[in-house]
Amino acid sequence: MGEWQEPHGSGPITDERFLKGIEITEQGSVKLWVEPARAHCPCCLLDLIDLRTALLKKRQIPEVHIEVVGVPDTHRWNAAVNE
Repeated sequence: MGEWQEPHGSGPITDERFLKGIEITEQGSVKLWVEPARAHCPCCLLDLIDLRTALLKKRQIPEVHIEVVGVPDTHRWNAAVNE
């Protein structure tokens, strides 16, 4: 995840400006709290979907949930990202 870049070139997604929290269970499930750089940007939404898909392809990660925070209508972002 350290090499995953914010889609607008603002740095790695692991930067504290974007990654607000991470939780990994003993079973390997991952939960991320992410604040997108731009609140109404489809690039940010699609990038989070791609990040979730990439993490799920890893053999040791059975489940990934990305919780979007700090933007209007987070429930819509969360539904789209975790579909």
